[in-house]
Amino acid sequence: MMRLIANALWFLSMLPDYFRFCAALRFPYPAQKRIARKRKPTMDADILLLEPTSGSTGGTKWIPYTQQLQREFLRAVNPWIAALYLRHPSLFVKTHYWSISPYTEARQPEGGKRRGFAEDRDYLSPLQKTLTRHLFPVPAALASVQDPRQHSLLTLLYLLDAPSLGLVSVWHPSALLALLALGTEAAETLAAALSAGRWPDGQQHRPNPTRAQNAEAHLKAQDYAALFPSLKVISCWDSAFAAADADRLRKMFPKVEVQGKGLIATEGIVTIPWRQRHVAAITAHTLHLDPYDMKTGERDPAHRIPVHAAEAGKNYSVVLTTGNGFTDYPLGDIVRCVGHIARTPCLAFQFRSGGVVDLHGEKLHAGHVADIIARLEATHGAFRFAMLMPCASHNGYAFVCREEDTCTAEELEALLCESYHYRHARNLRQLDPVRIVKHPDALAAFCAVRRCSPAAVKVPHLYVPRDASEWRGLAEAYLSCEK
Repeated sequence: MMRLIANALWFLSMLPDYFRFCAALRFPYPAQKRIARKRKPTMDADILLLEPTSGSTGGTKWIPYTQQLQREFLRAVNPWIAALYLRHPSLFVKTHYWSISPYTEARQPEGGKRRGFAEDRDYLSPLQKTLTRHLFPVPAALASVQDPRQHSLLTLLYLLDAPSLGLVSVWHPSALLALLALGTEAAETLAAALSAGRWPDGQQHRPNPTRAQNAEAHLKAQDYAALFPSLKVISCWDSAFAAADADRLRKMFPKVEVQGKGLIATEGIVTIPWRQRHVAAITAHTLHLDPYDMKTGERDPAHRIPVHAAEAGKNYSVVLTTGNGFTDYPLGDIVRCVGHIARTPCLAFQFRSGGVVDLHGEKLHAGHVADIIARLEATHGAFRFAMLMPCASHNGYAFVCREEDTCTAEELEALLCESYHYRHARNLRQLDPVRIVKHPDALAAFCAVRRCSPAAVKVPHLYVPRDASEWRGLAEAYLSCEK
């Protein structure tokens, strides 16, 4: 009963933002004007913490987070979650899992602003965070467990012991896939802990021998859908390089809706899921779009337009003005307008813009490489990982992918040579032919060198060298696996 009451209170708390968003879909321009008019200037005292970005280019940047920005995030999150309740009414009696990351000491400096949220639920309102105590089986205290394996094992135990898990929210689908794979690897250990009630956190939990026996059998059989028979929705990224892993989840959970999160960045929310599409979050931040030329890789700020003026079939670079003092902030994400809901555009994420690599006059840019990868995927299927990077050890490029991904160096070279400058550099022998490098876990290697979490990283289509040590580290990690 308490679970039903908590879900109902959470849903009711979201309804004002839900109805506001529904109305704004028909009148996006007035909605955007209203947001801009009510936004207050940001002072240093308004900054609650600094949240790190995980962008595809450059080093880590710390984004100031304010109460005003939190409210803007909620004006996007609340309509999305309310729509989930309406589409899946059984969620009113289910529990939820929203990802929790270990909160390391490195993110808690002795002086200055706190650095980083510990978990997804920190974005919620105070009332909603209170309600999560009755709805979220994985406790917030788990963020203090810094050992990655123990953190994952405890997460699995709480989920396996959870009654009626209905919603799972993670960032990258690979995070959930890795968690399930660990469950299969450690099935006996998890079953023993559930059966005895003695978990790695040292606390005594309720013994559950029946659940332990069933969990062990399903984990060993990799029958993950049977583990969570009440699961209705998995929310995760499903665009670009996350698409293949999201499709794996859809096959593992054929009766579960695997819903793409839309375009969410540390700086702000651009789109939210709505009617099986990703519509602009017009009641959250002020959104502008710069026309983007896929051939030259250049955006055109001189012809910037408000988001409601987006035209179907055209590509744009996203510009945000948000409640933390960011004005006309170029997000670096390239989107394509793929239609409209009422008068509000639906924007499909294309890639992260990352500048140009011009080591030998080849002038390769991210837009061209993104187009090449899309054409290869049309022939060979979605890549689990795909990144073109200039080699530090020779005059050429390496195309890094997973062992199961398929393409040949010859067809990739032919596509690259469609660029005049690349073809000219090859003809002058300034560049060697491109090489294919297959790595068993390319994403983990990338994150290890970048020192970032695989749950939230955005992998660039084209790696632009900006730090010599990082570039060497990636070369060592990948080229050692070259076949």
